[in-house]
Amino acid sequence: MLLNAEVIEEVRETLGDATLRSFLARMLAEVEETRFQLLSLLDTADYPTLAATSHRASGSAASVGAVGLHAALKEIENTARGPAAPTALPDLISGLSTRISETRLALISLIGPL
Repeated sequence: MLLNAEVIEEVRETLGDATLRSFLARMLAEVEETRFQLLSLLDTADYPTLAATSHRASGSAASVGAVGLHAALKEIENTARGPAAPTALPDLISGLSTRISETRLALISLIGPL
């Protein structure tokens, strides 16, 4: 599941349509920027910072109902804290690009242009 429509609707009811769209666009931009940061941190093998960076972005995704992105970022965070980090993280981080695109398309399908 990519989106939790109930959470998205709750945010829309609380903040309004324009603010929801702004939050969603900002969250997607933040996750995209985070992806580049994670790649850089992977290059330097800074796994503690990589985990913390992923954690921050996962919270943003969860708060607006982007559960697929939240799950992907939590998996990166948890992997960065374990022994499989050097071998597993490259694929997990590279997969974020596809997850971001899928999430953007799903949001547009649900609420219209961001």
